Amino acid sequence: MSSANNFNLFYENELKHLLTPLEEDRRKIKKYGIAGFFFLGAAILLFIISAASHNSGTAVIAFILILSALILLIVFGNKKKSFAAGFKETIVRKIIHFIDPSLTYNPHLSISKTDYLNSGLFVEQPDRYSGDDYIEGTHEKTFFCFSELHTERKVSSGKSTHWETIFRGLFFIADFNKNFSGRTYVWSERNPQINFLTKLFSSFAWNLEKVKLESVEFEKRFIVYSSDQVEARYILTPSFMERIVRLQQLMGEGTSLSFVNTNIHVAVPIKDELFEPAIFSANDNNRLGDFYNTINIVFDIIDELKLNQRLWNKE
Repeated sequence: MSSANNFNLFYENELKHLLTPLEEDRRKIKKYGIAGFFFLGAAILLFIISAASHNSGTAVIAFILILSALILLIVFGNKKKSFAAGFKETIVRKIIHFIDPSLTYNPHLSISKTDYLNSGLFVEQPDRYSGDDYIEGTHEKTFFCFSELHTERKVSSGKSTHWETIFRGLFFIADFNKNFSGRTYVWSERNPQINFLTKLFSSFAWNLEKVKLESVEFEKRFIVYSSDQVEARYILTPSFMERIVRLQQLMGEGTSLSFVNTNIHVAVPIKDELFEPAIFSANDNNRLGDFYNTINIVFDIIDELKLNQRLWNKE
């Protein structure tokens, strides 16, 4: 894995010249977006004026502006999508290869819905599931994979319907080198998942019990449920709980983990799309540095939890 100290040099020598034609394309695409939003705003303003003055001529102009705005925004969306695809192949893939040439990257794939559900980190079944930017590889002894995910629930209230996010961010899976007989979930206190209703009505929750642990700091941050109390305590040793606390401090308060089958699953909420190029601002060293840091999050997870030390053995 390449050192972060070398990234600036890599940017200057390998990426900067590749960004020049891409930045020209980005600025052209940006103009479609600005024009589309401007026409849309002008149309809305004219409709308001038309309604107040009862001027049909103003309404006609506003309608023409809306059609123009829709056309511009459709062109903008298509060009943005095409630009993002080319950017990922040209720039993101090169950054990933710089970090570790053995990593596999597919911008169109994601962690499967089956793996997401098997993790048990989110009790609610998603009504809409999407993701991209799948990366897998091996860091020293540990196989891992991760991708961006966005899962949503459909919420209906009367005649209106809207979508609410269940999870959005980086979803990581790694080999824990142990065959778990039970299922253990370390949820953030901000998103505990198991509540009174799920205890009563969810078949998922029937065999789970809250695990009481001795770390005051850990229990301030996390709530733990497991189908095997003994195994949960075997996994969550005092030193391992300290490492999970440090991991949450590094990744953010919403970070949660589960231990199922032979894998550890880690969900790290992130609001921004992970590897999407900017359109309304330059894709400069700082922006690409964010991509570099995001990819290195998975190595931080493996190193922070000491997964390569093989503290447990598969039975």
